[in-house]
Order: sequence, then structure tokens, then C-alpha cells
Amino acid sequence: MLDQNDKYKEHQNPRISANQLAEYALASPSRRQIILRNARYAPTFLVVRYSDARRSVCDFLADSARPMAKLHKAEASLKDRAKVADTKFKENDALLSAEAVSSFADLMSKQRQSLKAFNKLTFQPIKEQVPKLPMCGVDVSVQIDLISKNIAKDKCGGVLLQTSKTISAKAWREEHSNYVASLIWLATSTYLKDHGTVDRSLCYTVDLFAKKAINAPSSYKTRVKNLEAACSEISALWDSIEPPSDL
Repeated sequence: MLDQNDKYKEHQNPRISANQLAEYALASPSRRQIILRNARYAPTFLVVRYSDARRSVCDFLADSARPMAKLHKAEASLKDRAKVADTKFKENDALLSAEAVSSFADLMSKQRQSLKAFNKLTFQPIKEQVPKLPMCGVDVSVQIDLISKNIAKDKCGGVLLQTSKTISAKAWREEHSNYVASLIWLATSTYLKDHGTVDRSLCYTVDLFAKKAINAPSSYKTRVKNLEAACSEISALWDSIEPPSDL
């Protein structure tokens, strides 16, 4: 069993994930307090969530043939793993990953027309760890999962898989993805230039449960200003963030 102090990893310096920052920019004041607490005192159990789903989706996209059978096999394997899991956490994690893979399979099989541009791209696993993106005193973690490429035009972008299952309004979820996609474009422009000319339209966030692939919007400049304002606020508030009650 985890010691109470092992339930959280405290970050002394301001840092936040792309998903948390996007949510912060859209959140109410009370929700912002929770986001900040989770950013400074990160729950350790969240680190491994959906790792198998990410791996399966990345493996599928990196395969030039992209056989749907590969996704169905991964889903079945995860469900089998859940049946023999020795803890409730492992069982639940395997089932959630299976559900995420199934949802992504629906996206790829049922929305071919809306994914026409996305499906023309080549995807490759990212070998290097993308450094954190500094923004107004805060290190922003943009977890790019794949490099997207238009090989004919020597253009590239980044792809980030979103795995949040939280129910929210469609418009809110799409705006959240627009913010995350803007951060992907910034991180790709900063750190992945060696892979080709970075193209905003090749920077995607793929929301597995919402079954959406959204590229960085043309109105990214306004969103970046909002994110910078949010980071300035986060930096100013960081030292005053209260720890969780069970720490």
C-alpha cells in the first residue's frame, strides 16, 4: 500500500500539462484551484493511466497500412488482461484503455470523410522526449505522441492523444482541443524543426473519447495570448497553492 506521501509528487517550480493549462484557460475560479493543486501536487496514480491505449493507437497510426484488425486485436487483448488482473486498479485501467481503443476505432472507421486530410499523413513515433515549453514563468508539458508528416512537401507537425473521459459540453470540449492544438503547434515549432517545415495544419489533437481529430486553429494567436495570461497567473499563485488534505 502506498504511503500517504507517495500518493503525490510535489513540484516546487511552476509546471503544468497542456491539457491542464487548456482547462485552466476555460475554467471557473473554483475549478482553477483544483487544477493548480493537481499540477503542483500531482496524483501518482494518473501517471500510468491509458498508457496501453496510447501505445496501441500510436502503433496503428505508424503502420502505413493501418489495418483495423490491429485495433480490434489490441482491444480484445486489453479486455483479456482485465479478466486476470490481480488488482482492481489494473483491471479498471485495462478496461478503460480497451474502451479508448474501441472509441478510436469508431473514429477511424465511421468518419473517413472528415479525416481525409489526417489520413493522408504519415506518422512516426517520436524518439526524443520533447522538452517542456517555457511560457511566462511556467514549464508547460506538451506530450507529443507522434510526428505527423506530409513527405511530398517536407512538412511536419505533432500529434497529441487526449484520453480524458470526463463528460463535458461538445463546444467546451472542442475549444479545449483548440487550445491544446495551439500548444502542440508551439512545441512542434520550437523543438521538432529538424523533421521538416512545421505546418500548423499538421498539428493535431486526437480526442479518443470524443472521437475527434482537430488541428491547430488559424486563430491560434488569440488563444496563445490567453494561455500566456493564464501562465502569468499560475506563476504568481504557485507558492500559495494549498496541498491536498490527505498529504
